[in-house]
Amino acid sequence: MYKHTNTFLAASLLLAFGCGDTATTGEGAEIADALELENGGLTMEDEAPAFGEPEAFDGIGEYDTVEDQINQDPEVVDMRERPDAVQVNLIVEWGQIPGNPENETPRNWSGVFHVNRGAMIVQRVIKFEERTDRLLPRPDRQHVPFTSVTLPHYDGMILTIIDPEPQSDEPLVFSYVSPLPRNADPSTDETAREETDTRPDEPQTIVRVPVRDLVEGRVELLIDDAGNRMVAAAVARPLDICERGFLAGRWHKVEDGRGRFIGRVMHDDGEPAGHIRGIYGRRDNGEQVFFGKFINLEGEFKGIFGGNYGEGHFRGRWLHRSGEHGVLGGVYREGIPGPETGGHFVGRWAETSCNLDL
Repeated sequence: MYKHTNTFLAASLLLAFGCGDTATTGEGAEIADALELENGGLTMEDEAPAFGEPEAFDGIGEYDTVEDQINQDPEVVDMRERPDAVQVNLIVEWGQIPGNPENETPRNWSGVFHVNRGAMIVQRVIKFEERTDRLLPRPDRQHVPFTSVTLPHYDGMILTIIDPEPQSDEPLVFSYVSPLPRNADPSTDETAREETDTRPDEPQTIVRVPVRDLVEGRVELLIDDAGNRMVAAAVARPLDICERGFLAGRWHKVEDGRGRFIGRVMHDDGEPAGHIRGIYGRRDNGEQVFFGKFINLEGEFKGIFGGNYGEGHFRGRWLHRSGEHGVLGGVYREGIPGPETGGHFVGRWAETSCNLDL
């Protein structure tokens, strides 16, 4: 098979957030009090794995490991071994972000991702469903064709881009083209003939973005009138060995001006690194802050993620017992109060030694 399931109910994306009842004013007051404390009142002690609430993470979309044969291609192996080659890990999500159970209009995202040089390797797929979503046979190392239909939620991928010529005058460009030309779509099942297939005869959507922009923080690639979005975050692998990766999950509004978030933390290749749980809101002085506790898969304390948020963006520091350890940043979208829907966040984190500007 092209991929095998290694379910990593992970990072991103959308998490089932604990209790099912609409949050009360008492919870909002509890958050407000905690926001005034150092690090949001969070401790630096170890916790039980998944904060002792693994069921709270069971609703996260499945991250399935992919066995991409391109990874074993001799030319790709040669690229990877070049001393001047650059590797960029990229997470891309598309659909209703955050999930919208009231959305009744499906969108067919079937298309192709492309880079103009080097190679692209699929590491994981996010929330792919067998009936509508699949990776298609790859024609070469620079194209990743796929089928995907979303309705109330979203799909995604984690990709690795290898650039063998980072000093080239021509920028490295990541592209998304949809729909696939019908004569180039090898799918022969009934999916393409169902009513969810809304693909026109000619390409409708073309997105091109320099990879450098993704590394520097550009995340929203497109948005349509139905509220569907495509977002991306990228991390360039530095020469020095240091910890870095992605984080993603649910940004849950409890009441105006405050809420909770819960998510997964991944290494930059999509491997699970741990969990995060925290609070956000407006302090008495008007400052909008967030604090989250990061633990590894065994529950061992990894740090406090804390900083500021506003206008859809968050940025902060990674604190450890010994002091400042790294940085993080990303985007969020706040959900309405209640159990039926919730917000979403996706971002990047890195040790200070990575020298990454997030």
